[in-house]
Amino acid sequence: MNEAKQYKKFEAGAAGSMETTPVDYTKFLEHILALESQNSPITQLLFSPNIVINSKKQFGPESLETTTENERIGLNYGMAWGLITKTPYGKGVFKEGHSEGFQHYSILYPEHHLGVLLISNSDNAESIFKELLKITIGDIYTPWEWESYIPFNEGN
Repeated sequence: MNEAKQYKKFEAGAAGSMETTPVDYTKFLEHILALESQNSPITQLLFSPNIVINSKKQFGPESLETTTENERIGLNYGMAWGLITKTPYGKGVFKEGHSEGFQHYSILYPEHHLGVLLISNSDNAESIFKELLKITIGDIYTPWEWESYIPFNEGN
């Protein structure tokens, strides 16, 4: 039986060296929801809008272009968390990331104790995030265009 070797990073990098399991990441998100429901100073700090996002895209050449299209959802960044401040669910807080061979996205709507974690071992998963968010929790507010999560059925 061939066992796949897991690639290990030997130096920490703030943008992408954390490794975890779906179970442990879910526990982390549940704890964040619990802290927020207790009006914790920690989540008040994490989820206070610090930077209004007015770029057309998160990365790439269009990240230098400004737009007002994300004002409708109140797209901001707090302390390392993305924020959507204008939705019928109340404030949404999200974390995302990808690298070679994996992609993930999580969003919480603390006022409704609602959230979802999407984790994949694929370079193509972001193309189904829009549909998964809609199907799992009715989230149609995540800024998927800004994130460049181009749906599989809208691609080139």
